[in-house]
Amino acid sequence: MNSEHTFDIAIIGSGLGGLACGSILSQQGYKVCILEQHYQIGGCLQDFKRQGVVFDTGMHYIGSYENGQILNTLFRYFGIYDKIQASRLSENGFDVINIAGEEFALPQGVVNFKKKLVEHFPDESKAIDTYFNKLQDIYDSVDLINLRDIPTDDLPRKKGLDENVFEFVFSITANVDLQNILCGLNSLYAGKKESASLFIHSIITLFYLQSAYKLDGGGGQIARAFKSVIERNGGVIRTKAKAEVLKCEEGEVKSLILASGEEIKAKQYISNIDPLTTMEMLEGANIRKVFIKRLREQEQTTSCFSVYIKLKEKTFNYLNANYYYYDEKNVWALDSYSVENWPQGYMIYFSESDEFRGFAENITIISPMDFAEMKPWENTGIENRGASYLKMKEDKAELLIQMVEKTYPEIRSCIEEMFTSSPLTFRDYTGVRRGAMYGVLTDSRNPYDSQIMPKTRVKNLFLTGQNVNMHGVLGVSVAALLTCGEIMGMNKIMSDLRKHVVKN
Repeated sequence: MNSEHTFDIAIIGSGLGGLACGSILSQQGYKVCILEQHYQIGGCLQDFKRQGVVFDTGMHYIGSYENGQILNTLFRYFGIYDKIQASRLSENGFDVINIAGEEFALPQGVVNFKKKLVEHFPDESKAIDTYFNKLQDIYDSVDLINLRDIPTDDLPRKKGLDENVFEFVFSITANVDLQNILCGLNSLYAGKKESASLFIHSIITLFYLQSAYKLDGGGGQIARAFKSVIERNGGVIRTKAKAEVLKCEEGEVKSLILASGEEIKAKQYISNIDPLTTMEMLEGANIRKVFIKRLREQEQTTSCFSVYIKLKEKTFNYLNANYYYYDEKNVWALDSYSVENWPQGYMIYFSESDEFRGFAENITIISPMDFAEMKPWENTGIENRGASYLKMKEDKAELLIQMVEKTYPEIRSCIEEMFTSSPLTFRDYTGVRRGAMYGVLTDSRNPYDSQIMPKTRVKNLFLTGQNVNMHGVLGVSVAALLTCGEIMGMNKIMSDLRKHVVKN
């Protein structure tokens, strides 16, 4: 590729947002180039192989994947649905929450979940109805995920964004056990009691309750499916191509300079990397200092420590569900986080053995971890952090295994190989600031400071990704629609989306 080559769209970053934008635009005839600084595409979709076993880094399961449901429709629109291998998690309990030794399995379907809650809490039926009516009202208010035309050029304020999850749940019931169950999946958005947004909670909760699927073969297949679609439509995806400078003149980007010195020219540019990093790449643009200050001061969600375990054959039963554990009767453990009391809980994701059905081949254990603990090694590189870092990871893994043994006392004897990753690993492989699991924290007390629009003051530069709308496969997919809507027209996208609805 020579430096004179010109594209319609140049996209920085090959995470889900960048790939989804590339798929949408390339299918519409735009000449697309995606630039990825690492050797592997996908961002949080990446998987990796150790000892012949594939592990996911970020995408562990998906929701609303039945025909007619939103992610099913989005994947069909992106052109990747027929390339994804997925199967339903357990109908009777796709997510299992253990709160201080008491387990509660969440069944698929809002009606089923409500019924089970009423059976367990017969005196709380009014509170349970109030809870689900509120969540459904918020979900139904979002035009885009309900496939309605967007009525104006300005996106409407999100209902529930400035309401607090805990305060709402506390206001409808004094039953602590019910409160904990209703809020028990807050680890999916790194919720804190004082700041968790009811909008985020509502969308994520109903997204998974409508239907929940595991990705057979891992989340990396999504990135590979996107790659196939984009390249089939004439798009170019380049790895080891780090974007360093966006050269601007007269209020628009004229070219993009790679770390190698190569110049990429396009009519329009989309950044799927951190908005602050994007703004800092601009050369010759008039970006308000107050905006940069706002980006720098945005609170990031917590990072995580992960243990990846290859299991001995036929030693550990497979659970067709995800497992969430809280050591105390408090699902808001992030509020009392400290180095001394880590870990306070964890998530486990299971992969079934193809050869020995009913047994797990590997498991991934994830526990929230503050990036501040990485300060001694913050400026080191991958595979070059020293003995003290390796010792820290060994100690953390041991503490996490000890906690898992409370529920699975046999786990240690089932381990064949074990690998770990820290917040630094997550930061360096995904490019996410401070290794934040879910990007910028949406704070119900000041929600609009965390909201970033896809359109920037540089007229041919757009943003996408988890910080534009919200995190997760649904949030980032919607962000890609919003970004492409700035280029193609939002209601053109909505019209095309509705053509991809497949009803049962």
